[in-house]
Amino acid sequence: MSTTPNYIFNEKTALPGLAGKYGIVTGASKGMGLVMAKLLVECGARVVINGRDSRTVAKVSEDINAVYKNATLPCEANTANLEQVQQLFRKSRDWSGGKIDFLVCNAGYRLDEALWNTPLHKFTDQQIKKGFDKVREVDLDGARFCSREALRTMVEQNSGCIVFISSTPAITGYQGTPYTEAKAAILGLMRDIACEYAPSQIRANALALGNIRSGWYNYLNDNKKKELALESPAQRWGKMREVAGVVAFLVSDLAGFINGQTLIVDGGKVIR
Repeated sequence: MSTTPNYIFNEKTALPGLAGKYGIVTGASKGMGLVMAKLLVECGARVVINGRDSRTVAKVSEDINAVYKNATLPCEANTANLEQVQQLFRKSRDWSGGKIDFLVCNAGYRLDEALWNTPLHKFTDQQIKKGFDKVREVDLDGARFCSREALRTMVEQNSGCIVFISSTPAITGYQGTPYTEAKAAILGLMRDIACEYAPSQIRANALALGNIRSGWYNYLNDNKKKELALESPAQRWGKMREVAGVVAFLVSDLAGFINGQTLIVDGGKVIR
């Protein structure tokens, strides 16, 4: 088993069953993934910080470990690359003593305005193939690759939890078809895993996110920000920590009987 020393976490934010658990958050070097990783550590977990830039993940891990000793491990990997994903999980298991208690599939393709704002019938021949492929490779293929590697360990230990990050357009439709298509497929992946692996005490759930003040928020002008804030009854943008709180809940023991569900985090715009 791991010889990683215990660290003192914030007892005010501790959740049952999270203390000492090991997990991976993909796309955790910045934005929402970083906020998730920090809160999970604050709640007592140990987290592998994954991202594509080695210097960024190393700096993030170093900063967190300065407060919570040995709470994180930096692991550079492009989750759309199967070989790099396999290496990511080997490093993770070496660090944790062979455990993977949770996986958060957060990595997603960057906002490409050409892909987001182009109606399907106006896609060029190149866009209809390569544009969709790029989004699918990161959002869907990456989640599938990571899930398979995590499940190989979780089945052996007869426990585990996977959380997928999707979006409300996957439920209702919106625009940006390449993104909607990939995020909807993630929900299908989640449901199959939830059904097939429940006998092994492995849970899978997803978040469908609405307007959250994450990376794409910064691309919008002030009028658009105000317009989108009014889409939900809450009449504001969601905070990244509010999303991270749902993730922490789902991987904790408090959510031990929640499986195969898509939790909508959007301030009440999509009510069903």
